[in-house]
Amino acid sequence: MLRRLVILGGILLVVATVVLGVWLARQPGRFALVRIDLEGLVQTKQSTAMEKIDIQGGSNLLRIDPRAVKERLQDLPWVRSVQVRRVFPDALSVQISEKIPVCMGIVDERLVILDEYGQPIKPFEVGDPYLLPVVRPKGKKEAAREIVWMINLLDRFSSIKSIISEAVGFAGKRWVLYTNSGIKLLISENAEQELELLLKLQKKYKILDRKIRQVELRIPGKVAVRQ
Repeated sequence: MLRRLVILGGILLVVATVVLGVWLARQPGRFALVRIDLEGLVQTKQSTAMEKIDIQGGSNLLRIDPRAVKERLQDLPWVRSVQVRRVFPDALSVQISEKIPVCMGIVDERLVILDEYGQPIKPFEVGDPYLLPVVRPKGKKEAAREIVWMINLLDRFSSIKSIISEAVGFAGKRWVLYTNSGIKLLISENAEQELELLLKLQKKYKILDRKIRQVELRIPGKVAVRQ
């Protein structure tokens, strides 16, 4: 009996010590927040992220809820994922991974910036520092997949991508690429071979530097130019 009382007393002492330690640790002035290490920002302004974090210096680290901070930051349009952790004795680590802008598109009749998955990031606004092509697929059902296909295609032909202002899809997996100078490039589902042919013609004849209106590339092995 005495042994049981001793064991019970020991357990109660440990519990009381832990509770007291936690209570003391959560008191003002202990584990006070001195700095927030914020990493991964590219498009999001630091001031905007700090407003979302919304934690005052000197706050007790044990009273900060990392999950709540994460949820607030994920409301920002550019943010894809967030990791938040307390770094004792005085810091909060916030690591952000942002979405990658690859093109623009039309959503609900508004020009929006799209990410690498063909999903909207935010409406395009005057002052946004992007010179991205506008990609407009034929329909809505497979829009994201078609956008990703087009961006991957243009990424393989960087010299062509740099002069494309818009890509418009049509039925039958046909596309029209509009250059910055107004030339229309007509391509099909065999676009990779067609653009390779275009590169050869550009290298040899500077075809895209001429005063032409359209280049038809969908005829296998042939090119038709309209002035």
